[in-house]
Amino acid sequence: MEVLKNQIPEGSAVLVVRPDNITPDLLQVALKTLSTASVSFEITERLGLSKETYDFVIVGLFGGVEEFDYEVIQKAMKPGSTLAIVNGNNDSLSLDLLINGFSDTKVLSSTVITAKSPSFALGTSSAIKKAPKVWKLSADDDLEDLIDADELLTEEDRAAPDKKTYTCGPKSEKKKACKNCSCGFAEVLAGAPPPAVRSACGSCYLGDAFRCASCPYLGMPAFQPGDNTVKLAL
Repeated sequence: MEVLKNQIPEGSAVLVVRPDNITPDLLQVALKTLSTASVSFEITERLGLSKETYDFVIVGLFGGVEEFDYEVIQKAMKPGSTLAIVNGNNDSLSLDLLINGFSDTKVLSSTVITAKSPSFALGTSSAIKKAPKVWKLSADDDLEDLIDADELLTEEDRAAPDKKTYTCGPKSEKKKACKNCSCGFAEVLAGAPPPAVRSACGSCYLGDAFRCASCPYLGMPAFQPGDNTVKLAL
């Protein structure tokens, strides 16, 4: 008890969590031991019902407690106050305290462990500042690793497509259908639906990257499989 008493600043508001069946004599002993502080006693079931908060909360002073409701205990604690657990398993309590938001855990003896509650009240909220819409570079930023998008383009990428590559279709030089048109462009110009073309590879609809050299759809945009007309796949 003396080890615990030395941790309580003089004049602090102290709450001792007591069991239901504690005798008045034991309460008087605790009051005399903690005579330099303002001491209150409360059972676990009534914690959190009062709006009053304390600088120092002691649990297990009158015997070991197997389970702790840390959320209920924190409701009775001021921000940054101290929780002391007596007659508990210090090894497991250290991890439990950390998981439940406590910090600065100290093992004072084989039977006493203390920890600090969070520096903010339970249930406190704070607005998150919105990030600026535009990211701006400052003179102090390291620009060596930045990539110029224009450097990713080659001369071949910059060159305009050669229309002579296409002998038929809307991308051809004269934008006319060839004599033996089989891609359906002749029908498009005539206003008639293009003929159904059977794909030899089954990948014509995916686009030029998947078409063979003699594909009738070469140069056309990708389209939905099974359609007789070419549609942009947007």
